[in-house]
Amino acid sequence: MNLNRTFITFLSALLILTSAGCSKNKNADQLTRIKKDGILTVGVEGTYPPITYHDENGTLTGFDVDIAREIGKKLGVEIKFVEAEWDSLLAAVDSGRIDTVINAVSITEERKLKYDFTDPYVSLYRHIIVRKDNNTIKSLSDLKGTKCAENITTEYAAQLDALGSTIVPISSLQQAFDLISTGRADFTILEDVQFYPYLEAHPDAQFKIAFTIDDDVDQFAIPVKKNQTPLLNAVNDALNELKRDGTLSRISEKYFKADVIEKASIQ
Repeated sequence: MNLNRTFITFLSALLILTSAGCSKNKNADQLTRIKKDGILTVGVEGTYPPITYHDENGTLTGFDVDIAREIGKKLGVEIKFVEAEWDSLLAAVDSGRIDTVINAVSITEERKLKYDFTDPYVSLYRHIIVRKDNNTIKSLSDLKGTKCAENITTEYAAQLDALGSTIVPISSLQQAFDLISTGRADFTILEDVQFYPYLEAHPDAQFKIAFTIDDDVDQFAIPVKKNQTPLLNAVNDALNELKRDGTLSRISEKYFKADVIEKASIQ
């Protein structure tokens, strides 16, 4: 009886150690695993034109979709896209379900505590977007008592709260415009590369820029888990090669009719 109990205890301990070792190996070097499998798993929304969306044939496309595929070519791997609502994308990186998110991920101090970021590849100013007949919102001081159509995890949550504005949660860009149209929200926060393509696709849309947040530059970069330096360096090198050879600028012109690529990191 004692012998059996000892043996069972030994097996349990062995299983725990083996499981821990497998988990450690899985997370030890993501780049090695990605190269071995030949797949980089990338999280996207798929509902955020022109960043990531589905075309008239239902095919996933967009600015960041093209960029992800070009990075895959540089790394010599295929890209597997996993679509999910924005609020769950970074959580999927935490859980290991995906390797990274390439979907207009802004660099914030809070996110830098959890993830390492590549060099930024886009730098943009943000605008406050309202209905054309809204003449009451002209500056940040006018946002007190208003409602903002935004993702619940927006990096602007603290600032909006401080300004006295309440977030009305959204899961897509179109939902933000719908909320503003019906008066359930007063404004949303968008960059040129989001707003002008929307107006081009919806020429009868009744929206305008109320004002620009001049002192706020929004930079997109690619996050990876902390302490995954080989993967971070590989993706960053690929990204900067694509800057240098003009690929990213061509993709930008394709979707935004402008070159919004941040080139400061090019050496």
